[in-house]
Amino acid sequence: ALKKLAVPDCTGYRDGRLIAVPAQQLVPGDVVMLEAGNVVPADVRLLQSAALRMQEAALTGESEAVEKTAAALDRPDLAIGDRRNMAFMGTHVVYGRGTGLVVATGMQTELGKIATLLQAVQHDLTPLQKRLDQVGKLLAGIGTAVAVLIMVVGIIAGEAWQDMVLTAISVAVAVIPEGLPAVVTFTLALGAQRMLSRKALVRKLPAVETLGSVTVICSDKTGTLTENRMTVTTLDVANQQIDLIDLTDQPLSPTPTVQVLLAGSMLCNDATIQSLPDGTLQVQGDPTEGALLTAATRLAFQQESLQRALPRVAELPFDSERKRMTTIHQMPASQATDTPDDATLMALLAVLGTVVTTPYVSFTKGAVDGLLEQTTHVWDGSTLHPLDDVLTARIANANDQLARNGMRVLGVALRPLMSAEADIATVEHNLVFVGLVGMIDPPRPEVRAAVQTCQQAGIRPVMITGDHPLTAQVIARDLGITTSDRVLTGAELNRMDAAAFRAAVQEVSVYARVSPEHKLRIVKQLQQQQHVVAMTGDGVNDAPALKQANIGVAMGITGTDVSKEAADMVLRDDNFTTIVAAVEEGRVIYDNLRRFIAFVVAGNIGKIAVMLLWPVVLMLFPVTGVAAIALLPLHLLWLNLMTDGLLGLGMGVEPAEHRVMQRPPPPPASGGFFSGGLGWQVLWIGAIIGVLAISAGLWYAMQGLPQWQTMIVTVLTSMQIGQALATRSQTESLVQIGVLSNRLMWWLIGAIVSLQIAAVTLPPFRAILDLHPCPALIGELPYCWA
Repeated sequence: ALKKLAVPDCTGYRDGRLIAVPAQQLVPGDVVMLEAGNVVPADVRLLQSAALRMQEAALTGESEAVEKTAAALDRPDLAIGDRRNMAFMGTHVVYGRGTGLVVATGMQTELGKIATLLQAVQHDLTPLQKRLDQVGKLLAGIGTAVAVLIMVVGIIAGEAWQDMVLTAISVAVAVIPEGLPAVVTFTLALGAQRMLSRKALVRKLPAVETLGSVTVICSDKTGTLTENRMTVTTLDVANQQIDLIDLTDQPLSPTPTVQVLLAGSMLCNDATIQSLPDGTLQVQGDPTEGALLTAATRLAFQQESLQRALPRVAELPFDSERKRMTTIHQMPASQATDTPDDATLMALLAVLGTVVTTPYVSFTKGAVDGLLEQTTHVWDGSTLHPLDDVLTARIANANDQLARNGMRVLGVALRPLMSAEADIATVEHNLVFVGLVGMIDPPRPEVRAAVQTCQQAGIRPVMITGDHPLTAQVIARDLGITTSDRVLTGAELNRMDAAAFRAAVQEVSVYARVSPEHKLRIVKQLQQQQHVVAMTGDGVNDAPALKQANIGVAMGITGTDVSKEAADMVLRDDNFTTIVAAVEEGRVIYDNLRRFIAFVVAGNIGKIAVMLLWPVVLMLFPVTGVAAIALLPLHLLWLNLMTDGLLGLGMGVEPAEHRVMQRPPPPPASGGFFSGGLGWQVLWIGAIIGVLAISAGLWYAMQGLPQWQTMIVTVLTSMQIGQALATRSQTESLVQIGVLSNRLMWWLIGAIVSLQIAAVTLPPFRAILDLHPCPALIGELPYCWA
């Protein structure tokens, strides 16, 4: 997938001539030409930049185009997103043109470094694999020891050594839950299907359970926590400030200054907008200009109508030195229009006519500081005021306030013109300031509740973004990810020693302007602190961390092929809430697997107790004609097939408990399935099963009845059915979780009871299993279940 980002050819200089050059033949020192639509063929230091803007989302994760410059930069430790005089391999030119000196090719580029990091990442076992490995070793050890012990005890009791060897082998086989692989696979596959219905596509099956053990979710900001679209949220004019958050979908009666501010934002704009049949607006062009168009369209004007009323006749394109753009428009001969929205345009033209009495008008938008330097007046909707210190301070304070709230702020100004001559020295001086526009990529409204759910569930959300620290801090505080003002940048991480870095990762929840190496280091450090880490990402820069994380989560809509290949799961809606829903499903799966393994081990302990203690019981209570072997090998296999296999499938579909996301995550994999006292619980339940089965068999044997072995098999079957029902929840009663909430379990119980009755009543079954009819069987079942 990384190879797809490399461009086959580029335009470069050879022998002083500009020709097409295969990208593979580029070497450091070559000079290449970059134009709109090009993919950068190597890492280059820009020599010339004419309004050059790059789309670097693949490397930084930020969708907003980056303005480039050929000027030298002061700081040597800048993050990739701040290296404005560099163009990187695999990124796209979206506007302007430039030339650059090749400084790195192939694996030496930033893209190549990511490929190197990907190759270096090594996968560890998942928490489920570690726990199952522990269970397997435990059961293998127990099975071997018990098999040897039973063989020795049986031989001492006088049984034929051939029979005891066969029995010992059967016991060793019976200790191993043959149904475990099938139940685990069935449960994981069912969980993956449920996750898909909740917009999470699982690429690697073990990831289903890993989600349930997650203790930290490291999330990218853009598109996952936010809506991935710049949105105008505030308008500030000389006489008021308007919050648009609650107004963007409602009619607004704008003041004269707001009318002109919106019109200027729409006219001084190279993006286009159209309304789709479903009522949504589709923007083509720069995201920032698209946000201006969307706000103006929703609140006031139609782009085509406004452009017809005030046609563009000249322009001064944006460049990184001026940091502004100007368009010149012809004023109409009269205020009459022939468009359907006459009233709106007539109101605008009437307002505009009070301040512009010339044939032409220019609109300028750009950085506020530079705009104020060229401004001489401020318009309040009715009067032109000279720009004095008071007004300058008022505009500067409003700009600072919006910037502190994480917004990108643009100023809009106009100037009456006598001619359409596009001369910077003439047009962009003596401007009339109209107002400010504040915009931000807003948080998804549903994410706040999802973050709160994470915190209630003992999961720590962490934001790792390539965006600016201030923007990251504002969004993180708004969503409740952090209450602290502390944000760490990649440059600050580089200056930390190992101890400081370890402490920072333990405390800080917001990281900004970080590189792929930083993301990888953060994930590794969290894992060293015994955390199970989920990492989200959509860009090439996220791929190493996605691969290193216990569960890598890629974005299905905005994600690159590289990130999807490195991930374990893909979000089909790019929504943080979907991750939280998937974690809930993972916890349900973990609970069901833990419940099944505890059930199997307890049942096997009961069978082992019967096999091991039956000869001892017969020594204490001698009974003539009763074998020292309590269960035949075929009995053990029959029990494993019915109870472990069938009931295990029923446990795999157990629905979530009510408070599954209001408790801490499972303990680390080192704690195993039996941590938290479950091991002791399994032991005493297994002991009870064994004691009751021996008691029932001994009672029949002491009465001289041949059904003693049948009763042992039946009691073991019945007890495990009762155990399966009792362990449906560790915290709630059967009534609380719903008696019929797991219908498959009841169908399987019915099948097991029917098979067991058939085994002791139908002659063909009795002959195969060597069992005897048991008249009291039906009456014994409720007792055993209880």
